[in-house]
Amino acid sequence: MIKELSIKNYALIEDLHVSFGPGLNILTGETGAGKSIIIGALGLLLGDRAQKEVIRQGASTATVEGIFQSIPKHILDRIQSEFEIPSTDGELILRREVHENGRSRNFVNDSPVSLNSLSELGDLLVDLHGQHDHQALLKINLHLDYLDRFGVDSALLDTMESLYRKFIHLTGELDHLIKNETQLKQKRELLQFQVDEIQRLGPTIEEEAELVLEEKLMKNSERIFQVCQTLTSTLHEDENAVINIIAEMESQLTPLLDVDTPFKDWQSECEQARIALQDVVNEFQSYAAKLEFDPERLEQVRECLGQYALLKKKYGGDTDQVVQFQKSAQKQLDEIGSMDSRIQELQEELESNKKEIAEVALLLDAQRKESSKKLQSVIMEELNKLGLLNGQFLVQLERETDPNGPITIEGENCRISARGANKAEFLISLNPGQDPRPLAKIASGGEISRIMLALKTVLAEADAIPVLIFDEIDTGISGRIARIVGQSLSNLAQSHQLICITHLPQIASMGRLHYTVEKQSENEVTQTLIRALSAEDRVFEIGKLLGGEEVTDSVLQNARELLNS
Repeated sequence: MIKELSIKNYALIEDLHVSFGPGLNILTGETGAGKSIIIGALGLLLGDRAQKEVIRQGASTATVEGIFQSIPKHILDRIQSEFEIPSTDGELILRREVHENGRSRNFVNDSPVSLNSLSELGDLLVDLHGQHDHQALLKINLHLDYLDRFGVDSALLDTMESLYRKFIHLTGELDHLIKNETQLKQKRELLQFQVDEIQRLGPTIEEEAELVLEEKLMKNSERIFQVCQTLTSTLHEDENAVINIIAEMESQLTPLLDVDTPFKDWQSECEQARIALQDVVNEFQSYAAKLEFDPERLEQVRECLGQYALLKKKYGGDTDQVVQFQKSAQKQLDEIGSMDSRIQELQEELESNKKEIAEVALLLDAQRKESSKKLQSVIMEELNKLGLLNGQFLVQLERETDPNGPITIEGENCRISARGANKAEFLISLNPGQDPRPLAKIASGGEISRIMLALKTVLAEADAIPVLIFDEIDTGISGRIARIVGQSLSNLAQSHQLICITHLPQIASMGRLHYTVEKQSENEVTQTLIRALSAEDRVFEIGKLLGGEEVTDSVLQNARELLNS
């Protein structure tokens, strides 16, 4: 509910603050006192377009702020899921500022929000009757929702929503696969060529290293053989070979072994050197014996390395990248191979899903037709109570057919949504002989407010919007009908907070709280004020509504009786 409303420098209002309560809140006052200005400020707070002309003369900024409390959990949950607004334990503070440059700023719990977000939030919290911007019942896209809440099995609606989500998922996956399949099939030949080209060589990092080494050895085999031969001769075969020289050194040291200890050590070191060099010579000879120079094999190695170089140039900077490219290309080929079967599986699953949707849509269609008849009947009863004796209310329920629709129901292609295949619109006629017309096109003023009241009374449990505002609902009614309208408002106030502007004492007497709106002029400055009425003040205010400016004792007595009744 709206707990508090503050308005500063808006039109004739300099600084107005009012606290509303639950149930029915009544606003009365002379014509032109500023009641509609307060409603206009509320409309601005709820997202109406701002104009700099609303700023009070002499001020630079107009501000409207509303504090909302006791917000239903389902609305809080939706707000938290759809709007990035800091939580304040279930309390929302909406604020709108209009500046003299024509721009406005919007805040929810002191966080800036866009005008669109403020308007969407306002539509969740308040239904304002008197200005079409916040009349939820005039929004055709909501009519099916009202009908469903009135008399359709919620479990069936949940089933349809679940089937529809599955339909969207299957359709999206199938479209994605078909698109990918088309693209991959176009490059299938290229992928296969690339895989085959790499597979023919079967490149590995180890093989490439071996080939590089083999190519180096064969290319340098003659030089290696010559070096081995030269070193073998130098160390072992020449007349002055190194090994011979060391052997001679050993021989020279032998007679001195008993002379002193160092000679024995030196002879041992010479022996070790000679043996080590002999081992080296043996390795040279063995290595040289294994050397082969095969021009044909060298050509094969070089050709193979050339293939490695070509693949690296085409598919990556090194052999590892070539191998990874091959794996990726093979994976895509495998996907193409398995895609046909997956597409067929999805198509079969989608067909089964469509049949289920068609079956549930038919059940919903039947329930909605039955619900429409009941709703039409109870709305007509309520309209008669409210004095619209010639009114006719009709729920126009249709299937949304479409030649390209994805779901076939009883031989017709239909559009589909999470709510099924139906669309609904409320139609009404106020005069005999006139065909019912769309609710959004009927006359404004008291008639539309009473029609809305009838709908709200019947759909009270179905309506999720917690705050209802009626601007002069009493236009064109009086007497017994006014009392009935007041009783309807009182009944509706059991489940909603109502703020109602009225000129009729029968309606005003039904209020739980009563406020009077007054225009005050002082020092050539006029401003609108509002004040909550005490019990005795309320008797006088009802008396004014009953008897005009001259409020006699008998009028006051009638006012007391009206309030007590």
